[in-house]
Amino acid sequence: MLAGMPRPNPLVRGAFVVTLALVLVACASAAPPTPAPAYVWPTATPMKSVPVGAKYAEAFVAAFSADPLAMHIDETQKLKGLYELDGASLSATMSLDISGDDMKAHMVTKAAGKTTKMDLVVVGKTVYVRLPGHKWRTVRRSDFEQDISDALRSVQLIRNPTDLSYVGVETIDKHKLHHLKANRKFPYRSGSETGTYDKFDVWVKEDGTPVLVKAKISAVGAYGFEVTGTTEMRFSKFGGPIKIVAPKN
Repeated sequence: MLAGMPRPNPLVRGAFVVTLALVLVACASAAPPTPAPAYVWPTATPMKSVPVGAKYAEAFVAAFSADPLAMHIDETQKLKGLYELDGASLSATMSLDISGDDMKAHMVTKAAGKTTKMDLVVVGKTVYVRLPGHKWRTVRRSDFEQDISDALRSVQLIRNPTDLSYVGVETIDKHKLHHLKANRKFPYRSGSETGTYDKFDVWVKEDGTPVLVKAKISAVGAYGFEVTGTTEMRFSKFGGPIKIVAPKN
């Protein structure tokens, strides 16, 4: 019964049954009963088919739309052609914690035999930065609000679950995970680089929680140099709790 619909009165139901019985008795004494017409079954309305694995794609997208968003990411990138025409390569690793509007990152880049490390912490209205060989320095968050917002938005890798197709169940690091892949190219942006994810694969838990992403990238970097490479992101601590505090020198 639909919500809000009044429940039939028992007395009305009883009166209806009695009336129906009297009519049947009268008809039986007057003439032979007329056979009931053959019942014609209604034509079933075809149900819309749901793509296999759609629930995992929807859960994957929803995971990044949580408010507040809390998670840990370990990312490794290998890029080629970032700075020079002769195809110089760069590798970078990043450990990133996100807890609502706050974030904490440790980055290591290796290029041309040189290793560079940087730490970044965002807490409240303050941004803390530490470069190699230096102490922490602070700047106002308002001066970098757009960059921080872009960084948080870039974590939302795919916004439409129909962009993902289901592959199947696979074992990754001894865990059974659901594998999905992008069925089209979609935008990639990181700093001054803009381009596309040419290939994008994701593995999620049964509830759709992201575990691993592997992708191939093509982009245009600074001064118009073409960039190609791969990125791998491993996710954990979805939903937190993750506590981010201001650093001490």
